[in-house]
Amino acid sequence: MTTQQIIRSKNLIEIYRLIDRNPRISRTTLAKITRLSKTTVSSVVDELIAGGYVLDCGKVVSGQQGRRPNELCVNGAGNVVAVISWRRARLDVALVSSDGHIALRSQVPLTEEDDGVDKIVQTFFETLVPAAGSARIMGVSIIIPGIVDSERRRILSTVIGVGFDDPVVQRLDRALAGYPLCFLNDTACFAYAESVFTQIEDRHFAYINVSKGVGACLFSDGKMLRGAGAMATQFGHYSIDRDGPRCECGNRGCLECLVGENALGRRAAERGLDVGTLGGRKLLYSDVGAMAQSGDVKARALIGDLAKDLAFGISNLIALFNPSLIILGGTGVNLGPCFLEDVRRDLSGMGFREFVDRVRIKYSGLGLDAELTGAAQYYIDHHYDFSGNDQQELFLR
Repeated sequence: MTTQQIIRSKNLIEIYRLIDRNPRISRTTLAKITRLSKTTVSSVVDELIAGGYVLDCGKVVSGQQGRRPNELCVNGAGNVVAVISWRRARLDVALVSSDGHIALRSQVPLTEEDDGVDKIVQTFFETLVPAAGSARIMGVSIIIPGIVDSERRRILSTVIGVGFDDPVVQRLDRALAGYPLCFLNDTACFAYAESVFTQIEDRHFAYINVSKGVGACLFSDGKMLRGAGAMATQFGHYSIDRDGPRCECGNRGCLECLVGENALGRRAAERGLDVGTLGGRKLLYSDVGAMAQSGDVKARALIGDLAKDLAFGISNLIALFNPSLIILGGTGVNLGPCFLEDVRRDLSGMGFREFVDRVRIKYSGLGLDAELTGAAQYYIDHHYDFSGNDQQELFLR
């Protein structure tokens, strides 16, 4: 690619992102922000409009005198990202429009006998492609609860039973040939949605996903450390009890096997919590939160246990990274406000005081669909090429 092509591609990406983040922005404002000439901005905008990525929405309504500039917005109806979140017992699938709205959302069950790769390919071609209709599928984002190793082009997830030696990446790359394909870690998708769709002013913050497992994603100077592959940290496999229960990773006393939702059954039994009303199904955070809310003292004590263990792990994360903000997300928020209060209280008596005292901890304000919208937005922001170059690529970062 020549220098001129690189500059053109960079300008297309920058202008598109500004329009995406600032709906109804004008060409004049774009020129002021980017410090590009009005001629260059107009040329780039015209190319994005011709490509079907941006729409000219007409005149800006303002009190200013003189000629009113035209408003610009991204063409969400004409461009979508196919997102598939691969879980142990199901696929969460969606078409996410380029303006961040979920156009289609569905679930596909997975059994022990199903081949996950085959099911993904079948779902993509039989469900997502027809549902996209005339809209352009910009790419396919596969979300996994595990590690995406970009250097060796492989993935690892104990949750869905994929090892580094399994040729999952290569199989999907071949089967979905013709569509750009990326693999992303689930916690990173939640975290990226938080960074894009909410007003975070902190330069250094951490997002902690408390769900069936536990994960963390770190942001420094507003940028995600080492991309969306979970290669910067494996917070869920930080051991807080070397004599604790054996984790699937082979270690003992990992946060994931002490605080994760999959550990609730064992932790509830230790507290003598009555789960007979569940009819044999797995105990969930929402169950414990509801029990505590209704006055069950054992459920309340269990929440305290989980909070203390998580706070211990967070105190060490703070000592290593020194964030000013920690956001707790995932299904763990269903434990309710008392869980957050307990984490804050326990953390106040732990760790390196100079760092801990500066940290704010809060729940995420986004729902679980943020995983899907975050995956689509990350793909568009980091991988999509608006200049029309060959898009048949594989991305693992």
